[in-house]
Amino acid sequence: MAESGTGKTIITVSRQYGSGGREVGKRLAEKRGLAYYDKELIARAAKESGVGEEFFEKEGEQVANPLSFLFSYALEGSGTSQDALPLADRIFIVQAKIIKQIATEGDCVIVGRCSDYVLDQDFDSIDVFVHSDWESRITRVMRRNDLDREGAIARIKKTDKRRSTYYQHYTDRRWGDTVNYDLSLSTSKIGIDGTVDLLDRYVELRKAH
Repeated sequence: MAESGTGKTIITVSRQYGSGGREVGKRLAEKRGLAYYDKELIARAAKESGVGEEFFEKEGEQVANPLSFLFSYALEGSGTSQDALPLADRIFIVQAKIIKQIATEGDCVIVGRCSDYVLDQDFDSIDVFVHSDWESRITRVMRRNDLDREGAIARIKKTDKRRSTYYQHYTDRRWGDTVNYDLSLSTSKIGIDGTVDLLDRYVELRKAH
């Protein structure tokens, strides 16, 4: 049963690459005084498993990896029982465990990692998908990553494909499908600040309801 009525504010943010979704999540957390988990989640998952953060950075949104045996050996002393599972699957299990732990600890914003799905059955989370128009994404990625237009387009397509494949693989849902989220918002329509303000207002309405 979902943890509704506990008074907790748990927000998950899924996002297209280059949409500004990570910035939206961080600003919303700051505005509402919530704990924020993005890279922090990776650090906790790495500590929990005893595996270096580079594994989670590189493999955290992948679905299959021929080097899975490396992860199996690294986790031999961690008490896990999924020794035969591929690297990506075992990383997902560890991350899901940490996401649920974080949600039990208090109010928070969690970015990515299928957190909307992981918390779906047990927590009354507010799930958000952030997207943007194509040109806005290209411009943001060019500026942020010091890439030319072609490089930005290539990175956007590759990252979106990876996230979509990862999400569908572990959730059996379509990434970005509005039925999976409470809100789907375009930063190119109302800007980063406008998106944060709208989400902040939605949280208030949700709590009141």
